[in-house]
Amino acid sequence: MIKLIVLIISGIYAIIIGIGIIYLWIMLYRTKQIPELKTEPVAIKFHLIAEITMGALCLISGILLLIGVIWASYFFIMAMGLVVYAVINSAGYYGQQKQWSFVIMFGMILIVSVILIILNIFTRTYNL
Repeated sequence: MIKLIVLIISGIYAIIIGIGIIYLWIMLYRTKQIPELKTEPVAIKFHLIAEITMGALCLISGILLLIGVIWASYFFIMAMGLVVYAVINSAGYYGQQKQWSFVIMFGMILIVSVILIILNIFTRTYNL
């Protein structure tokens, strides 16, 4: 029962994160709010590929969890590892710009992601 609850919450969370990150970058691009496209075009293109890949993997892992694929929790843990890296990196970027609300938001995403990683490992290991 606990495992099912963790899987459902994890699946919904991963889908929200996946859609959110992809939507954010589309919105920033369409509103021309990515100055690095002019100042650091190669670096930002690689960054965008990484972010969109992370979003897609989160979305896929969430769907796989919700439809009950046996190995989906492993895929979720991998996708959340990407999220953990990205939010730590993004918190530094926005902290440098003194945009503290973003730093707080990324901190909250970090905490939730780490908790869900631990819960997925724990429920998988102990078969709850």
